[in-house]
Amino acid sequence: MVATPLTDAEVASWRERFPILSTQTYLINNSLGAMPDTVPASLQAFTDAWATEGVEAWRTTWLPEVRRVADLLGSLMGAPQGTVTVHQNVASLMAIVVSGIDWGARDTVVISEIDWPSHHHLLEQHRRSRVHVVDEPDGAIGIDADRFCANIDDRTALVVVSHVIFRTSAIVDVKKIIAKAHEMGAVVVVDGYHAMGHMPVDVMSLGCDFYVGGSVKWLCGGPGVGYMYVNPGVRERWRPWAVGWLGHDDPFGFSNEWRPGPGALGWMGGTPSIPSLYSARAGYEIIAEVGTDRIRATHEVLTSHLVAAARGHGFTVNSPLTVEHRAGGVTLSLGDRTAAAAERLIAEGIVVDYRPGGGIRVGAHFFNTLEELDRLVQAMRR
Repeated sequence: MVATPLTDAEVASWRERFPILSTQTYLINNSLGAMPDTVPASLQAFTDAWATEGVEAWRTTWLPEVRRVADLLGSLMGAPQGTVTVHQNVASLMAIVVSGIDWGARDTVVISEIDWPSHHHLLEQHRRSRVHVVDEPDGAIGIDADRFCANIDDRTALVVVSHVIFRTSAIVDVKKIIAKAHEMGAVVVVDGYHAMGHMPVDVMSLGCDFYVGGSVKWLCGGPGVGYMYVNPGVRERWRPWAVGWLGHDDPFGFSNEWRPGPGALGWMGGTPSIPSLYSARAGYEIIAEVGTDRIRATHEVLTSHLVAAARGHGFTVNSPLTVEHRAGGVTLSLGDRTAAAAERLIAEGIVVDYRPGGGIRVGAHFFNTLEELDRLVQAMRR
């Protein structure tokens, strides 16, 4: 069955759950998702456990919450129970993954030049690897999967690729890239930060080895929680050395001998941010309730409306023009006036952001309206 967009009545009802929408035209959920109204109560549950249980909260409440939140995230990406772990950010999770590479005849990591800069920073500092950066044509807003695949060979140990490009919201054909990487014997990390929470994700269908991301954006979970799916098949041949006590099979046994915990828990590392898990779960629960298929259908309506309006007024659209290649964000340019225009929009209470090499990023979520997008376009005309 084809998913249907949310009705006006449903959107109006959900808008009441996000306090910032009553004071601002908030259109930057691809940078920081709006906070759900249940976050204060969820954080109160954390502080109540601390106040009443003290150190026992680790055993009775907090560690069970780590596993519960990880499995809740797993349900949003089609991952089996126990295959998702959490940490404080994607950079830490990526460092754990890279530490597991068994460098030998395979000494190359392949990544696109337009991928997330933090991945480049990590790989360039890893002295044992040879980073092959795939150049993109001037003005490219997405990754050409065929062109990218041509750079994967039998020396490739690891492929790093984003599901959605952060500057332009272009959807990448990661399934094709994963298939080519596996054909050549390489392992693949997919960065789903800009995909999770507003479009259907199925890691089992993709067949990826790792899928990483965080809560800050479309999941409306705020900062402090990163997540990683670990394909069960990769566990035996990919052993990270960047590990931490909470990833141990018996963390409170305090053994000096390393024994990884079951499933993805062995990839956890050190202590996660427990308060952040409590605040983040409120957003996950809402996304699960609305459903990513209906959110995606709603985004197709919103982004198509914005693209048509922007082009009608002569603005440059630095995102894919076809809806099947475009995720939930739209990037707009006014040439050399773009950065200043972004500042003026924010001053008027129309919250967007600006990215060099892209433009003004607009991230309307399922609770935003066509009227808000029209308000943005009219303000940009001024």
